[in-house]
Amino acid sequence: MNPFAIFTRKKNKEASASPSFISDGMPFIAGNKGADGTTFACRDRIATEFALLNYNIFKLNPKENVKRHALYDLLEQPNEEDNHFNFFYQSAMDYFNGGCFWYKAIREGRVISLFRLPVVETSVRRGSSGRREFVYRDRVFTPEQVVYIPSRFGYTTDYGGRSLEKVAGRVFDTAGSLDEYTRQSFQNGINGKRIVVDISRLMPSITDEQIKELKDSFQAEYSGPENAGRPLFQKNGVSYSELGSSADNKAAELSENRKIQEHEVAKIFGVPEGILTVSKDTNIENTFTLFAEFAIRPLATQFQEAISSLLDQERYSFEFDYKGIMKTALAQRVDSYQKQIATGILSVNEARAKEGMCPVEAGDNVFIPVNYMPLNDETINAYMAKQKNEIANGTNPADPDSQHFGGGDDKQ
Repeated sequence: MNPFAIFTRKKNKEASASPSFISDGMPFIAGNKGADGTTFACRDRIATEFALLNYNIFKLNPKENVKRHALYDLLEQPNEEDNHFNFFYQSAMDYFNGGCFWYKAIREGRVISLFRLPVVETSVRRGSSGRREFVYRDRVFTPEQVVYIPSRFGYTTDYGGRSLEKVAGRVFDTAGSLDEYTRQSFQNGINGKRIVVDISRLMPSITDEQIKELKDSFQAEYSGPENAGRPLFQKNGVSYSELGSSADNKAAELSENRKIQEHEVAKIFGVPEGILTVSKDTNIENTFTLFAEFAIRPLATQFQEAISSLLDQERYSFEFDYKGIMKTALAQRVDSYQKQIATGILSVNEARAKEGMCPVEAGDNVFIPVNYMPLNDETINAYMAKQKNEIANGTNPADPDSQHFGGGDDKQ
């Protein structure tokens, strides 16, 4: 396998512009409006790492890496407007919002471009033949025209099927409510506190309408983050008192509740908390290993299977490469490279490529220890014959006392 083959991939020269029937200015991350911060952060981390994954096409029987293939060019530039990262990042966000639909632009029997159909405007149904059909606005597409990647998140069906987000809806609702509570606390609180304003002595016969006017005026003058620290003046006949716990206690309670909800949301997405909030105690290697296994791989596997449908699957396979996600300390990486180079697993240039370094002359050579030999009958028989010959000549390497130079019998 040539580790630098990825650098030989070219942009898709046949990439076409978006068809006129696909809406212009489609939402970048449709459906995320109103999502709490933790939910968005989990989606963003997963989509980002997914869009950065390397990938390879393999020829089957025997399996070998294909350096040049039209699918490489297509995925590097799916269409005239999108590069690889942007297209795959947005596709992952579509996945979280209900599923991913790629319209295939076909010329002379070849797929020359891929376009995202807006997930909020695209639906799936069964046609009269029982096959899936994809409906976008007033157009109906067949499976031959659309690559469909169904999602575990954000979908519903006419038969009662529910997505992961629907099943765990209470967790997301609570997280969103906590975000809203925080916003309202800043917006309506007086220096972080709930204040009771008593005007019964000043205006004993006040009407409900007058109370509303005074409340609105008071909030405009003193509440919200922009008015934090503004002095509160007390007039004759008006008294103020604090309602409930102190601001410090409220802040502590809110912080604890948010931590619980962040943990629950991260658990649903399979994202280790160390990915969201990295600290000096975070074990980077273990954290990213878990992240790759439980957050990235399930999503990438669905995309991998869908992309494979663009190939002749009897001859080729498409696979994502997860090694780039695995983060390790420099000392650990160097130790791993040394062992892999010494045992012929990697060449020097392959190790340098993993560190983003340029190749060096003669760095593609693979080395193995000289005392290694293949384990097969021919080698074993040759080795045993050599041992018998050395024993017959009195120079058995296994017995140091029997080794001597020259021939003949040295007995007295």
